[in-house]
Amino acid sequence: MVCLFYKSMMQFTFVTQVSASRDQVATLFDQSLLLKLKPPLVTMRLLQYDGQFRGDELKFAVGIGAFTQTWHGKITQHRYTQKDWLFRDEEISVPHPLKRWQHTHALRGNAQGTLIIDRVKFQGKNRLYTLLLCLPIALMFLLRKRPYQRWLSAR
Repeated sequence: MVCLFYKSMMQFTFVTQVSASRDQVATLFDQSLLLKLKPPLVTMRLLQYDGQFRGDELKFAVGIGAFTQTWHGKITQHRYTQKDWLFRDEEISVPHPLKRWQHTHALRGNAQGTLIIDRVKFQGKNRLYTLLLCLPIALMFLLRKRPYQRWLSAR
């Protein structure tokens, strides 16, 4: 995990190795995987999922207990080349206390299978919120490693 403060946004990069090929992993990056990556104690209900191509949108209700807010994002970048496959989702509207969100999902093939690279940039409503969000967001992505390996490795 790498953590940087980039301009006014915090940036994390998380890398996970899985044993399947990049193309196999890419076909499994879908709404069912998104639901499997839900952090513990968080409720999440998918309201809209168009896919991972530029212009597609996703929307879900997310919260803890009865307190839920809507997360609405749009795919702003998509690329599939010999080297990598990636897409980026950015906020249309995000739950309080977030102000901005960018999440780049990248898959890079290697001799052991595929590297899944999650690069997250976010900003809270103010600097204090940005700092307070660091730990929960870092934990949320660290907790993705095991489900990635479980659901995306070759069987």
